[in-house]
Amino acid sequence: MKKTQIIERPYAESDYLNALKLGVTDLQARLIARRVFDPSTESLSIEQLDAIVFPKLKHIQHPNELKNSQQAAQIIADAVQSSGKIVLATDYDTDGVTSAWVATTALVQYFGVSQERIVHMIGERKNGYGITDAMCDAILAIPDPVDIVISADQGSSDEPRIQRLAQAGIQVCVTDHHQMTVEGAPPSATCTVNPQQAECQYDKTVAGCFVIFLVMGQVRNELIQRGVLPETTPTLKDLALNVALGTIADSVSLKSHNNRAIVAFGLSQINQFQNPAWQAMRLMNNNNEAPFNAEYLGFQVATRINAASRVSDVTTAFRFLNAPSVEEAQAYLAQLDADNQDRREQQQSMLEQAQNLAKALYHPKKYSLAIKMQGNAGIQGIIASRIGEQYGVPTLAMTELEDGTLAGSGRGIVPSVDLRLAFQWMSEQHEGLFISMGGHKGAAGCMIQLQDFERFAELLEIAIKNQLGDDSPIPTIETDGELADHELTTALMDEINLLEPFGREWPQPTFSGHFRVIDIREVGQTKTHLSMKLKTQNGLILSAIFFNAKTSEQEETPFSVDQQIQCAYQPSLNHYFGKTSLQLKIQAATLS
Repeated sequence: MKKTQIIERPYAESDYLNALKLGVTDLQARLIARRVFDPSTESLSIEQLDAIVFPKLKHIQHPNELKNSQQAAQIIADAVQSSGKIVLATDYDTDGVTSAWVATTALVQYFGVSQERIVHMIGERKNGYGITDAMCDAILAIPDPVDIVISADQGSSDEPRIQRLAQAGIQVCVTDHHQMTVEGAPPSATCTVNPQQAECQYDKTVAGCFVIFLVMGQVRNELIQRGVLPETTPTLKDLALNVALGTIADSVSLKSHNNRAIVAFGLSQINQFQNPAWQAMRLMNNNNEAPFNAEYLGFQVATRINAASRVSDVTTAFRFLNAPSVEEAQAYLAQLDADNQDRREQQQSMLEQAQNLAKALYHPKKYSLAIKMQGNAGIQGIIASRIGEQYGVPTLAMTELEDGTLAGSGRGIVPSVDLRLAFQWMSEQHEGLFISMGGHKGAAGCMIQLQDFERFAELLEIAIKNQLGDDSPIPTIETDGELADHELTTALMDEINLLEPFGREWPQPTFSGHFRVIDIREVGQTKTHLSMKLKTQNGLILSAIFFNAKTSEQEETPFSVDQQIQCAYQPSLNHYFGKTSLQLKIQAATLS
């Protein structure tokens, strides 16, 4: 493996100076400037920075700028006023489940649609991504008249199945956020709302749950204009709590002022703990009595919701979000927690298998990894992330399904790589290579025939090389520079937390430093984590934890006492026996 490069994020002096004018500290100004830096555009104005740094709902882009959202509102409003079934066809991940929750809550609690009229079609991982043939068959088997099928977080790449529904006289309204096919919107859909489509001026980084949230807001306005709802009908802003969850879970850009605004407001609602599902989460894990933040949503909540579709039944997650009482929510959450534990056990076994395969495939001039494994298809994305981060290359993890096909989930890993674009190019080189594909730049999924795997791996390597040029990827971690000893106190976290929410493209601050190892221990059930004591060059001693520093218990510990190391780390607070101290969470480390 190539040695991980620890580099500093660049920033423009003008962005730094403008950030200072917002009244932030010098450190905060540097962090802001590094996150908004874009060499291809001019520096942001103070007003633009203000919308990003201090997110508010009033900063959200108007939904009228979302192409076809008003047309979709008219079609859905017609269905609301009708009497047939309204089918909600959504993806199986957290974005899809929260999309189903947003649409259901809007229809039932705000628009007065009876629950009996709504049919939920949440996809299953084993059947693949999108409006699948299995989902299509289920919709066509509904005995009662269907007024409309509304997709959320999927549908843009599903023309063959949408055509089947249209030929049966069923209109389909697609709402989605994934990249479009080269042909554009599915022609058989009655309406397509997707910021990725041509001539749409809306923010292209929003999640699927955000798109259906905006569309349902437009439906509300349409129903008011028709006199179906009174003008005093509340806005849908109270649905933001689970839009925030779906947005964080889908790892969309948190440099976007739209995403930051909906997540910040959603978190403020979550932390009021008025909703049974969130009350149940607090009873299970109260985040050390700190407010729930974006990291908590991603690692404590989304992992449990995703586990349902990975190892069990995705409807458990949907029922958890819709639970009418804390007791009911706790029962569903207990099942989600058990599913998550099952997922972790399966993940460890599959990860070991993947690491052996990756080790055999990788060489310093490799541009990508395509790994064919045995195991649960629902865990592929996690495996792709872990292996990709380990080797610093775009990675596809694929498993064989019962029908002899391969389902895969990929992660771009390298910021400049567009995985969805790579898939598109591959499909043009080999007609019929993909049974299905979908996703976006940094994360994409697909299904292929088992016999096409070698050709798939070969084309993936060429596609990534075409994007990156002659130099193969090097594992790289970007930092916000070094901190002085006087900055390494618990007060540092207060300064950092004021820049929440953190996520993709607005990452949790990561710093670099040179330290001497004065103590090191293998910890954790698998003995793959390292607990360390580090000394700065000026003598300050700090506690540090390095999760997954080793790939297995048998692997040799990479560092020893008295060695000098350079590391990239995230500062955090460690609460132990009533005392709070600063702890460094090491992201990468090398001998210096």
